[in-house]
Amino acid sequence: MKESYIKNLYVKDVGLFEELNIKFNKRFNFIIGPNASGKTSILKCMALTMNPRDAKFSRYGEHSELWIDIIHDEKNFRIGLGKGWVVNPKEYRGAHIKRYNKPPSEKNMISLTYNDLRQEIINFCPLFIGAYRRIDYRKIEGVQREGPPSEQRAKYRESSVMNLEGIFLPNVKRWIINRYFSIDMKWSEIERKNWEWLIDKMTIIPPKDTDFRFIEIKKDLEPLFSLNGVQCYLEELSAGYQAILSLIFCVFDWIEGTFKNDEDRLVKNARGSVIIDELDIHLHPEWQFNIRDTLERIFPNLQFITTTHSPHLIASAKSNEIIILPPFSRTVDVMPTSKTYSGWTTDQILEDIMGVKSLENKLYNRLLKEALDCVNKNDLEKLKEIIAELEKFTHPSDVIVQQLKLKLASLLAEE
Repeated sequence: MKESYIKNLYVKDVGLFEELNIKFNKRFNFIIGPNASGKTSILKCMALTMNPRDAKFSRYGEHSELWIDIIHDEKNFRIGLGKGWVVNPKEYRGAHIKRYNKPPSEKNMISLTYNDLRQEIINFCPLFIGAYRRIDYRKIEGVQREGPPSEQRAKYRESSVMNLEGIFLPNVKRWIINRYFSIDMKWSEIERKNWEWLIDKMTIIPPKDTDFRFIEIKKDLEPLFSLNGVQCYLEELSAGYQAILSLIFCVFDWIEGTFKNDEDRLVKNARGSVIIDELDIHLHPEWQFNIRDTLERIFPNLQFITTTHSPHLIASAKSNEIIILPPFSRTVDVMPTSKTYSGWTTDQILEDIMGVKSLENKLYNRLLKEALDCVNKNDLEKLKEIIAELEKFTHPSDVIVQQLKLKLASLLAEE
């Protein structure tokens, strides 16, 4: 399959952004920054280029415009909206589409609007996944017919903004059931290969030293899994498992449903863009640290654009994968940094990269100051009490507490 990914996003007079220009690489992009820096708004602007009829999430200036530049089938496209597209621009949640004005084009670039996508001028269709990724119980009555790729692409584009807001969620349970009962059919060679790929990769999905396997789908059409030897249904899994499984199953469903050619529909070959809000949500820190590499091994050619608040995920990123937004700013021009943070501590990432102002433990510092004062005054009984208090909430290997204990032992020996 030829390349297909988002190169950059341009936004003017949308919400709090006077102007935004953000570049992406064709693999992993982790958007980070303090609260109110516009992380989720960036994803919603990207979703809006796919379906501007859902424009009510923000306010717009009279000269508002927004678009994404993409490479698709070795051609350059600009998809979005040019000036004069919106009615009631300044009315909160009252804006709607006026006309589909094409965004300004450049040399060797084809300019398109949402209407052109509906007419299938190109089959570009990114996947948007919101922060709500719980699997609520749904009773499935039977295998359901799946629509043709053009129909499914339209469905995914129409639901782009709703996906991010958690209003619309793909039914991943139905996808599992459909696949399980169709992979033995003569016509399902691609689906069978993808299912085998998924089952083979199932062991790398959870944190290390966790035995997680798919078992079967029972007569009542309920998928059954094994977690460390204990059988459990999909809805019985923890929030972390539900979050990651719903994401992975959703990507499989999207690839098989919207991609056109058989070779493109193989998960290991598929190229396209997946946009995720808060990739780290519900995941244990160890899981956060491993999730990037897990996605790369399961989907080796997809582009991922995701927001995150996780210092563990940031530490796992490679060069040119971190996009750092400045603190609240109405004009933003950013691109992935060439730096990596694999050698940084969690506190260093939180303070220097994510803008956390203070990680100081006031109780710890107060007790430490009192302990040093006791050493100077040779008040050993009080020093014993303070060390005992510090040991209640510090790590067993805390260097300063160990030094205080050695100092106490030394002073007692002198006495």
